[in-house]
Amino acid sequence: MSKKKPVEKAYRPGLEYEVAIPHCYKWMARTKQEYIGYVMGYVRASHPGFRVVRIEKGKAICIKEE
Repeated sequence: MSKKKPVEKAYRPGLEYEVAIPHCYKWMARTKQEYIGYVMGYVRASHPGFRVVRIEKGKAICIKEE
């Protein structure tokens, strides 16, 4: 029997990826700018290599940095 190879996620440049934002950031933030800061920090910490393009309906739309 051969071992299964680990699956690597394929990220293509130029494609947009949705990252779900934890709902607690919505009630933690007092202002819109604070909310955007929380989201940017969350994506930077949990998905290194992604850059936030825009935020819509509880999701951060990101692209892969090269």
